[in-house]
Parts: sequence; structure tokens; C-alpha cells
Amino acid sequence: MKIVLFGENVSVHIQKWIRGLMVHSEIELHVITFDRGAQFDGVQYHYIKRYTKTKFDYILNVFRVRTFIKEIKPDLIHAHHSTSHGFLAAFSGFHPLIITGWGSDILDSPKNPLLKALLKYSLNKANAITVLSFFTKREIAKLTDKYVHVVPFGVDLEKFPAKAVDTNKQHIVIGTIRTLTEKYGVEYLIRAFAVVCAKHDNLKLEIVGDGPLREYLQNLSLELGLGDKVVFHGYINQNTEQSKYISLLSSFDVFTILSTMDSDTFGVAAVEALACEIPVVATSVGGLSEVVDSEKAGIIVSPRDVEGTAIALERLIVSKDLREQMGKYGRQKVLAHYNWPENVKQMVSLYRNTIKELQ
Repeated sequence: MKIVLFGENVSVHIQKWIRGLMVHSEIELHVITFDRGAQFDGVQYHYIKRYTKTKFDYILNVFRVRTFIKEIKPDLIHAHHSTSHGFLAAFSGFHPLIITGWGSDILDSPKNPLLKALLKYSLNKANAITVLSFFTKREIAKLTDKYVHVVPFGVDLEKFPAKAVDTNKQHIVIGTIRTLTEKYGVEYLIRAFAVVCAKHDNLKLEIVGDGPLREYLQNLSLELGLGDKVVFHGYINQNTEQSKYISLLSSFDVFTILSTMDSDTFGVAAVEALACEIPVVATSVGGLSEVVDSEKAGIIVSPRDVEGTAIALERLIVSKDLREQMGKYGRQKVLAHYNWPENVKQMVSLYRNTIKELQ
């Protein structure tokens, strides 16, 4: 089965899909992408060009993509993100085509008339559509009458084991793994952390990720008198630096994901934390409350709510039993719904069925 994957190869999520599909020996995998990113043995990469570094590049690469497809002769194309690679794949005219909607393409694009038109065009051309969550499925139903498959972006439980109990641990570590932009609400985490630090002197905040707000957030930490209690680790690639990534995540006692926009439709990092039996404080936006069962796997708070977030953190800081109870529930939920090898099998099965339907 010859599959072409369309997507941004610099994305850790695309890299994870590549690695997941590589396990299936029946698949000959080709990737069409703009950027080189991480490369994996056994995968054939085909690069399109950035002529203008704008959305117009998707139009300018149509003939190049058609040439690649003619040379590869795939059985199926799977394109990620409906208004970018999904549109380019749709415009190529090739079938069968599966398009996976991520988040901003489904939630934010309809606000722009041009992007909404591109989105509807892409979905109309797709032979099958997938999304990561039931939240996104409800949103995409406003744009198409086609059946939408939910294929979560889960976690390999063998690679993300339950964290070991450290009886000698001196600090309670609160952590997050986020791109440092306004969308992901890290400012409100730092402000809430300052509130609980006024009551407890054994706390640390670990922030993994980079972005345009990093300097602002570092200065904010200093202004709030947090000093070395807040550590900025920068970006760590979960695919190419996996052991470092998992080791750091496993050191957290509480995980936070305080997104401010509904386009955060799944929350992969939250699923990873749950797999490690770490309770999660999440905001009530997008699909986060679908992943984090409130009062079972974690605590749901309102976005941009410093006081509410501080109260949630306080509950978990003072109760080790609550942390352990929520952590154990979270891992069981991941096992039942977000087991990555099973999610990949679900997608491969959809590949086979979609190909069969068009034969």
C-alpha cells in the first residue's frame, strides 16, 4: 500500500504520524512537504518550494505536486490541515484522498471568507475526513454533510510509562509544555503560580517550549519575584529528543494546559501527562475538557482565570492522594481511548477501506 502523506515535516505531530505509519510493513510511505525537518530511514521525502513564503505558495506548487504524484503512483493521499496541505492535495485532483482537520483550520478559517471557501472546497474533494476529537467533529459538521471519523492523536503507553514515586522529592513541580504565544495562556499560569508560591515554599514551575513571548514571560517571572522557582527549558522535540522530553514530563507532579482559544481542539501534551499518571489543570476551551474529565483526571478552569487556576493548583499541591487518584484515572482513560498504536491501526484501516471503496 503506497501512501503519500502531505504535511509540514517540521511539525512534531507530522513526525509522529510518520513514525507511527512506519511500523506497518505493508505501507510504502512518501512525504510531500515544504520543509526538511527530521528525516526517518525508510521514508521517501519530496520537497515543494517556498516561492513567496505566503499561502500563495500552495497554488504555485500545484504542478510540482502533480508531477510528484504521477511519479509516485500512490494508492492514497493523506493530507493534514484542511486549508494548507489539504487544499493543495485536493487541488491536485488525486483520489482517494483523506483530509485530517487539526484545529485552527476548522475553528478559525471560517472567520475569513477566502479561507472558508478553501476549507469547504477541500472537504468537498475529500473521500474521507478525520479529526482528532468529537468537539472538532461537531464543529466540522457545520461545514460539510460528509461523515467525519474521529481518530485521536494518542500516546504510546510503553514510551510514556506511569511516573515512578520519588519519596525523597523535595519540591512539588508544576509544569507545562506549550508554544509561548498568547493562545496558550502561559502568562496566566505564571501569575497563578505566584499566588500559590506565596503560601508554599517548596514549589517549582517548569516551562517547556519556545515562542515570541518567551522574553516577556521571563521578565514577568522576575517582576513577580519568582526568581529561580521558574525554569524555562526552551523547545524540546518529542521525537528526536524523546528520552529527554519524557524524563522532564515525568518529573512534573501537576501538568497545566491553559489555552485561551477553542482552536486547541485536543491537547496532545495533556494526553501525554495523563499517560504518565500526572493530574492536569486545563481550561474549558476547545476539546480539552473532552480529554481531561473534570474532577476525575484533573480540574477544569476558565481561560485567563488566574484566581481559579490558583485554587485548582492549591487543591493538588496540598493533597498527594488527590494527585495520585486523578493520575491513575487519567492513565486508564488514555489506555481506553488514546492508545497511539491502536489509533494508528484505526487510520490504516481507514486507508484500506477508502481505497477499496474507489476500486
